[in-house]
Amino acid sequence: PDPESALHASGHAMRAAGTRLLVRAQEQGLARADIDGTDLFALLGALAWLRDQPALAPRADHLFDLIAGSILTRD
Repeated sequence: PDPESALHASGHAMRAAGTRLLVRAQEQGLARADIDGTDLFALLGALAWLRDQPALAPRADHLFDLIAGSILTRD
């Protein structure tokens, strides 16, 4: 959230791009309507954190599928 941070601009751009993709998927009925860009960003951040946990790293693909399955309404 710190606008002075070196990562602020790239984080803002990433969140905006993800939100646009989510909205487009929601408009096409491909993603749940009850989440927003902040939810998506938080879920992706959680997945990135989980990937860095040695005990969970081998399950990264499975965890991604679980998160994607909770967002997407169909395959």
